[in-house]
Amino acid sequence: MRYVLTFYANEQEWLALPAAEREAAIAEIGRWFGEHAAAGKIVGGHRLAPPASTKTVRHGRVRKRDLPVVSDGPFLETKESVGSYAIVEVASEAEAVAIAKSWPAGGAVEVRALAE
Repeated sequence: MRYVLTFYANEQEWLALPAAEREAAIAEIGRWFGEHAAAGKIVGGHRLAPPASTKTVRHGRVRKRDLPVVSDGPFLETKESVGSYAIVEVASEAEAVAIAKSWPAGGAVEVRALAE
């Protein structure tokens, strides 16, 4: 089974960390990705550009022909935004959740099955 893990964090909190602490966190995240990739669990993923470079296209109501509206910024009205994602290949949802629980960077991790 394949799941996407989506990693959310508050960018302002992240940027407020002292540079040395932020660099240590990046190294820890790199080790986390490396460990799970070496185990064959993470099969894809990438860090995303900052939210300031994001555009969101809203189409309005489902199955209606509303005009699309483009706005700058994060996808939802929230302080947290998506920072990166990973695609994991595991035997069960419980295994995907266990991997998400081991995420070292704080914030939130959404676990969602891929529709295959």
